[in-house]
Amino acid sequence: MRTFTVGTRGSALALWQTRHVTSLLSAKERSIAERIITTEGDVNLTERLQGSLEKGFFSRELEAALHANEIDWAVHSLKDLPTRSPVGLTVGATLRRAPAGDLLILRPEAYDEQAGLLPLRRGAKVGSSSSRREALLRSYCPHCSPQPLRGNVPTRVEKLKSGQYDGILLAEAGVARLGVELSGLVVLRLNPRRWVCAPGQGSVAVQCRADDVEVRQLLSALDDGPTRHATTIERDFLRVLEGGCTTPFGCFVDGDRAFLGLLAGTAWHQAQVPLPAELPTTEWLQQQLDSLSRSSREIDHEWLARRL
Repeated sequence: MRTFTVGTRGSALALWQTRHVTSLLSAKERSIAERIITTEGDVNLTERLQGSLEKGFFSRELEAALHANEIDWAVHSLKDLPTRSPVGLTVGATLRRAPAGDLLILRPEAYDEQAGLLPLRRGAKVGSSSSRREALLRSYCPHCSPQPLRGNVPTRVEKLKSGQYDGILLAEAGVARLGVELSGLVVLRLNPRRWVCAPGQGSVAVQCRADDVEVRQLLSALDDGPTRHATTIERDFLRVLEGGCTTPFGCFVDGDRAFLGLLAGTAWHQAQVPLPAELPTTEWLQQQLDSLSRSSREIDHEWLARRL
């Protein structure tokens, strides 16, 4: 029987995701070994994430190990993967999506329900790892102070508890998967239709060599069609937008609609668009992005206050 080797980053969340995939496959009595691989994103905690992901900030070393036949598949948070797959590699499975939205986690003394759309006291320091979250925060809560925040999920929560921040923004999926202890803190779920999430957020991707037929057949049993469909559209929007661009952007596909958010100039613009019956063409995606960036549709605070 062939022994397979899975590659993973060493963070608590990466290991949880990898071992979850292994548990699903081990039910078929497969022999699977684990190899931890350090990526640039694990050692470089100073760089802003926006634009870095397309350079393979969290995936390049894992992909190199796949190309070198050192591992048989690699497990990633889908949002960390570049939208253009390297030659010879493919996503063999996209697992069923966990909750896609962000959480706003606050120290109790920073909570002020009279403050506005987000119940944060004036001047509150809010940690964030992406320019998307920072742009959203500046739009929803202009009286707050966005601050850079890197590190794994438990580390970020500990920084909040120790008082380095008044609040932090995290993906709900990571917090739930790790069962992070949040007692004594205020936890607010942010609706991804309004507080638009990163493309692919909440999804786990399993990457493999395109010509490894046995592995692709093995992984295909884990693939969730609705998740793959939705996240493919989200990441196609991101692919079309990029082209070297580092514009803060969010996209969430829910059913037959895409919810988009984009920083245009100094204002965050949002829109929802009905999706075509088939996968959208590049031309159609570009038209929607162009329309959004040219529009005057900034956040309608009164409308959002009823739905956030």
